Amino acid sequence: LSGDYSTRDGYVRNTFLDKDVDGGSGGNGRVKLLWTPSLDWEVSFNASFDDYREGAAPYVLLNQSDPSETELDFNGFNDIVNNAQSLKIAYNKPDFRFTSITTNRSSSQKAAYDVDVTTADGRISAPDFKSKLFSQEFRFQSPEEADKLQWIFGGYFESSKFENNRDFIYGADSLALGLGLPAGEESNDYESNTKTYAVFSQVDYKPIERLTLTAGLRYESTNSKIDGTKIFTSTDGSLVIPFLSLQDVEKNGDALLPRFVAKYKLTPNLSTYGSISRGYRPAGASFEPFTEDTAVFDAETSWNYEVGLKSSWLDNKLNVNLALFHNKVDNFQFVGIDQGNIFIDNADVNVTGAELEVRATPVKGLDIIGGLGLLNSRFRNGNDPFTGENLEDKRTTFAPDLTYNLAVQYRSVAGLFGRVELVGFGTTYFDDLNTIKQDPYALVNVRAGYEFKNKGIYLFANNIFNTEYVTQAFNAGTGLQGTYGAPSTYGVQFTSRF
Repeated sequence: LSGDYSTRDGYVRNTFLDKDVDGGSGGNGRVKLLWTPSLDWEVSFNASFDDYREGAAPYVLLNQSDPSETELDFNGFNDIVNNAQSLKIAYNKPDFRFTSITTNRSSSQKAAYDVDVTTADGRISAPDFKSKLFSQEFRFQSPEEADKLQWIFGGYFESSKFENNRDFIYGADSLALGLGLPAGEESNDYESNTKTYAVFSQVDYKPIERLTLTAGLRYESTNSKIDGTKIFTSTDGSLVIPFLSLQDVEKNGDALLPRFVAKYKLTPNLSTYGSISRGYRPAGASFEPFTEDTAVFDAETSWNYEVGLKSSWLDNKLNVNLALFHNKVDNFQFVGIDQGNIFIDNADVNVTGAELEVRATPVKGLDIIGGLGLLNSRFRNGNDPFTGENLEDKRTTFAPDLTYNLAVQYRSVAGLFGRVELVGFGTTYFDDLNTIKQDPYALVNVRAGYEFKNKGIYLFANNIFNTEYVTQAFNAGTGLQGTYGAPSTYGVQFTSRF
């Protein structure tokens, strides 16, 4: 059994209503049960439940002087409830293993927030989302003791449903703010259903002790449907605009996905690998279409190439891992956001990068951990869904060109614990035309505490230099809006295991 609960004030103060925008509280609980009725059978059941009652997302106008303050006529809220269950049944014999995995997940989100981010009575977004997912997987595979030859065959089924019932409520000042509609309510009621079927197999073979060859193959088929309406009704009922009506708009797709990997141990502490695989994101129904053409999107496919090495030195006191990769992506699925419209579009992308990980333990209890990531992710072609502008050579969104981290951590035998870490990010773009971006920034976090038996108490300080940075930004009609990252945050944490 495990669980947690947390509560905090908000990071952004609404000075107009004299209240925090984004404070809240919530927690979760988890239970895991394991039953072994015999040496051959193992049955495990996992369940979890989350419940968070929070303020609205702290959207602010990005050109204001103080990111910790805003002026809104409506504060809003955001309530999220999730629950999940999984059942795993495993039958193990000397010659084979058979496993069944059944999962069920559901979630709901009810929220409301001020879209115009002003004190005027402009527009409120009030989403009501519900989702359900059921999946079943069967695996038939080689025994754990198999060394030279390992194999697995299996099948997978998934059924999911997403309900999007989001209202946009236009106030008395909406036309004056340039929001396009008078006082009234725009209702978006969509339901999308997706079914996925897949079969897969993989074989690992060691022709010699140092070399492992892997070949895998997966076939996947997906069917998605969406139906729903988008309609506006003025407050007095004199104006009704049926923007969109969809009935069983369908999108099907399938793909054959091979995977090849070769691993070679140069020494017991140094190994190299190379892999070629085909990636796939199925075609599907859009989140919130505004025309029939934007109701569905195409499948995304990619060829992914990666080489790397993993090494251990000085009696495992120094570990170094390096990876180089290139992904050629066709029909890359990206999200377009503009003035309240959100949907998924397709374009072609190239992704090339490198990752370095280093961990050193010069003396017992002292760890030095570092990482570096370089990424070049750009559109090969495609057009912006709202303006029609060419996207060739533009950077993809939320993909910083540089990431790095460095941490020094010490844990003494007497129970003292300390950690200082630096986390950095390069330039990040928030729109596909690369007009909205966050410049490079770095954060410094500190943690100190005392650990005893199965308990620990810690003091922590995150973003100790109060670095100002944006985590999301978009054009909302009344100006450039977004959310800032958390400012300097200090706290106490207590943990217990039993």
